[in-house]
Amino acid sequence: MHRSPRPRRIVHLGLAGVIAIAGCHKAPAKSVAIPTAPVERRDIVASAEATGTVEPVNIVEVKSKASGLITAMPVDVGSVVKKGQLLVQIDTRDVKNQYDQTVAALQAAQASLNVASAQKKRSDALFAQEVITPQEHETAALAFANAQSQLVKARTDVDLARQRLEDATVRAPIDGTIIAKPVSLGQVITSATSGPTGGTTILQMADLGKVRMRAMVNETDVGNVQPGQVAQVVVDAFPDRKFQGVVEKVEPQAVVQQSVTMFPVLISLDNKDGKLLPGMNGEVTMTVQDRKNVLAIPSDAVRAMKDLAVSARALGLDPDSVQAKLQAQMAARRAQYAQRDSTGAPVAGADTPQSVALGQGGATGRRRGGAGASGAGGSAGAGGAGGGARGPGGAAGAGAGGAGAGGGMRGSRGSGQLVFVKDSTGFSPRIVRLGATNYDYTEVLSGLKEGEQVALLAAANLQQARTDQQSRIRSVTSTPLTGGGPGGGGGGRGARGP
Repeated sequence: MHRSPRPRRIVHLGLAGVIAIAGCHKAPAKSVAIPTAPVERRDIVASAEATGTVEPVNIVEVKSKASGLITAMPVDVGSVVKKGQLLVQIDTRDVKNQYDQTVAALQAAQASLNVASAQKKRSDALFAQEVITPQEHETAALAFANAQSQLVKARTDVDLARQRLEDATVRAPIDGTIIAKPVSLGQVITSATSGPTGGTTILQMADLGKVRMRAMVNETDVGNVQPGQVAQVVVDAFPDRKFQGVVEKVEPQAVVQQSVTMFPVLISLDNKDGKLLPGMNGEVTMTVQDRKNVLAIPSDAVRAMKDLAVSARALGLDPDSVQAKLQAQMAARRAQYAQRDSTGAPVAGADTPQSVALGQGGATGRRRGGAGASGAGGSAGAGGAGGGARGPGGAAGAGAGGAGAGGGMRGSRGSGQLVFVKDSTGFSPRIVRLGATNYDYTEVLSGLKEGEQVALLAAANLQQARTDQQSRIRSVTSTPLTGGGPGGGGGGRGARGP
């Protein structure tokens, strides 16, 4: 039997209505309880962290000026030696023979000088009596001068031979620890002064009473690291002990590791007990900022200006109203900064030019991010950064609230940021200037008073952002009903502030 098409059209209309009703009458999202925290005084210590390796401050390579066979080597790697202690003895037979020869030559030169001196005295007496000729007298004087020269040469030869003999005995140049021994007993070595390669390295030693950590600090943190700052080092070998150190210097040459730019920072460490050994790996925590007894709030309470709309909706506030209040605050700050005393300086409590510039950036963003118009059957979508989505027939336009300032007012540490303060009527926005932060708490430079309660918005913002995303997905996937116009269009993109 042939079916009439009419019932099928009714079924289709009914299904579309069910979808539309489900989209328009969704279950309300669970509200998140907004926790608060007081503005209170506390100490804030900001630090930079890095990993590094322990290394000696100064490594001494011990070489010998003498060449020959190693006949004695009473030290090994790890031996702690004192300055002047025997390290290596080289075969002295050759240098000892040379020394004995020079000593004999010195004795002969001394005897020759004595003979020449006696001859010169006799020649002087005979020449005074006119017994010998002037030529004979001059010959005796010349022989005496040559004997003196031979004696000086013999003395220098003895001194050089003595030095070569002493060089065959290698002693410790400093107090320290043997950290490397490239040679062994019975090996023939070359002299450091005569060998073309600079001679054979016998030992490497270093004073491990004072070592340093070479830490690789990310380029985003190295600007806050300065010589003289206090640092704490924890090595893997002693995880429960903190070694105190001081930043010695920041090396200027960057090192790129896996496409990350790092700068070597040297931290001097006291190692009198000898626990730190070269090559140990560890973590360094450098104190870059230390604020005592300053006003502070949890970092969770600080919101960027681009999050204004999401934060406002999470608190149940109208983004446009929040934006208007912020504009009034910035106007008051500009007026306050314009007030100057007789010397031309800003009056006490006035904000910095950066804060004024921040307010101007927000105003620009507001001018460029206007409100969207209402669609047929729908409410007006507030103008927002990046523009609002085109809503379904009767649904409200999804231009997210009021944040022409979302791009125009950009907060940063030391400049304006946004917090919400709890008062008798609920929550109200406040622009604050912030200082040092350790990621848990942030210093408040201006904008808040001690004892005020600020909203902690991390969880609420996450839920609100998820709700906004679900709304956008639902508005795209749902089927529009007939008769509705487009929702409110989003405003222009906010200008980026300073």
